[in-house]
Amino acid sequence: MRPPTLCLAHAGGAHHSLPLTIAGDMMRALYLSFLLITAFACQPADTSASAKSAIDAANAQWPRLTGTGHADSIAEFYAADAVIMPPNVGTMKGKEAIRTFFATMNTMDPKPILTLHADAVHGAGAMAMERGRWHWAFPAGAKLPPGMPAVDSGKYIVHWMQQSGKWVMVDDIWNSDTPLPSAPPPPPAPARRGR
Repeated sequence: MRPPTLCLAHAGGAHHSLPLTIAGDMMRALYLSFLLITAFACQPADTSASAKSAIDAANAQWPRLTGTGHADSIAEFYAADAVIMPPNVGTMKGKEAIRTFFATMNTMDPKPILTLHADAVHGAGAMAMERGRWHWAFPAGAKLPPGMPAVDSGKYIVHWMQQSGKWVMVDDIWNSDTPLPSAPPPPPAPARRGR
């Protein structure tokens, strides 16, 4: 039995027949080439360097802004519909809720100084992810609220988007490296009375 053939016609009227297996292999190779070219052509540009530069500039402002209580300026780092997820508090959404959160934090007196350090920034097109470390400390000799550590540090992840040419935070989550207080030991078992 002969394999099926593919008939190719040219404008001049000539006809050629190719075995379908060869034509099928050629079509698969062309299709695969098309898919690879399309996939690589559609990749967003690597914006890691420009995103890291903008993020580092924003992070450099946090110590001054937290130390002087500028909640409005801090809120400007966030998108209008941004979400923050602080530890031990419910999720907050929107720039106004974020401004209120930082305004409340800024009522502490004396104010702690917060520093941020981006360990890694990965950008693709108008989106970037930042992974980093934070540290906050009250001034030496500050009278602290009961149970408040004078120094704390931890890690964070921030999802950034470039909107109107400016990098802004869209999602921000952080947590502390300080261990949770341990639970008190269970009470001793009641003494058994002898008979």
